[in-house]
Amino acid sequence: MNRNGDSGGNTQLADVLGEHPAVAGAAVTGGSDGRGGHARLLPDPAAARVLHRSAALEAAGRLGGLGWHEPAGEIRVAGLNRTETDFLYREIFTENAYFRHGIALPAGAVVVDVGANIGMFTLRVALSSPGARIIAVEPVTELADAVALNAELYGADATVLCAALGGAAGESAFTFYPNNSVMSGRFADAADDGDVLKGYLLTGGDGHRGDQLDRLVADRMAARPRRVPVTTLTGVAREYGLSHIDLLKIDVEKAEAEVLDGIDDALWPRIDRIVMEVHDVDGRLAAVLAQLRGRGFEVTHEQDPRLALTPCHNVYALRPGAGTGPAPRPVPGGGPTLRRLEEELRELTARRLPSAVPPRRYTVVAGLARSDGLAPGDEPPASRWHTPASARVAVLARVWSELFGPQAVRPEADFFDLGGDSLTAVRLMASVEGELGEDALTPDLIFTDSTFGALAAAVEASGGHGSTGHA
Repeated sequence: MNRNGDSGGNTQLADVLGEHPAVAGAAVTGGSDGRGGHARLLPDPAAARVLHRSAALEAAGRLGGLGWHEPAGEIRVAGLNRTETDFLYREIFTENAYFRHGIALPAGAVVVDVGANIGMFTLRVALSSPGARIIAVEPVTELADAVALNAELYGADATVLCAALGGAAGESAFTFYPNNSVMSGRFADAADDGDVLKGYLLTGGDGHRGDQLDRLVADRMAARPRRVPVTTLTGVAREYGLSHIDLLKIDVEKAEAEVLDGIDDALWPRIDRIVMEVHDVDGRLAAVLAQLRGRGFEVTHEQDPRLALTPCHNVYALRPGAGTGPAPRPVPGGGPTLRRLEEELRELTARRLPSAVPPRRYTVVAGLARSDGLAPGDEPPASRWHTPASARVAVLARVWSELFGPQAVRPEADFFDLGGDSLTAVRLMASVEGELGEDALTPDLIFTDSTFGALAAAVEASGGHGSTGHA
């Protein structure tokens, strides 16, 4: 029988992968070292609609500086930071943070998503309310681009407005945190926001990791000042012909009162539901609750236990007579994510070619033009897939094994796929740096190239000498 590494074995593997209904074509290259090669998959446009569209968008150069993320393996989205995407998915899809206390959606809902970030709430609405019309408002260009990509990916009826909302039209200073975009805003303050982030992280029970936690927070809160256009919600309703708004969602990092100030007397009665995050600074929570009650809403509020050390509260306002109900159930559709497809392809390979070494890496592509299945420049960097063997890397391997188990010490194993998060990063940094010094590992490395192989190469390089071989 042909080995996986030769062309015959790879051809067999590609043929088996192509048996999956979500795969319209496949090519396998590499694998001569016995570790498994690289499988490039052409998604079927009907059975794998989202994967097919994502490959086409990336091939067209639309992804830019964004990356494809698949939180929990349930949904594929374009995002800026993996940890933030996971956080937003958990908050919006898993925990239903915006659909509590009777807040529900009718079919064909009209929704305004203020502070849309990458559009996770926009997708939640689109996948929960058939025929929903969404106006997504996001002042950060990179994030607004992500909203547009994600809406296109799932066929959502979403109009993206790249602006901030306030009490009057104009322009405003804005602070963008590229490494922690959910805290960006018109009234951002790096010191105060860093304290809020630290308070959130400390609820994870890892407060004793002081130095590393401080460094991680500082890295996440590196700021970029900008100027952004500002409009009002009344102006948005007029521009887009919104005769009513079924749900207004507001998450604008301390600018929530200004958004409400931009609603005129004629628009207020046409809003049925409001869900918003309020930063309780200088009595703001009480003031917002009073304002909403004065406008005829029944109002309640709560605070996520993980935010107990922060001023953040969620407010839920419902107009009497508006329909209530349980949290709407999202129906993603669109076929499998790449993570789920990989799992199914590994099972398929094990059944059909039990003695073959399955591919180690899977990617989706818009076409298989070259006979070897590789597009020019597509070969993975050696540093990502090969791990230097040294005493320094042995330290990383031991710590990695303690966090994720010995089976996770593989070049392609991804920190976040294994369940890593910000606090796990703190533990990883503390343990590695305790033996190798503060320069051995930085937060930026963990969050930008999160495979064991890439981190091992960085740890080796930080020692001032090159790799001594390959593990």
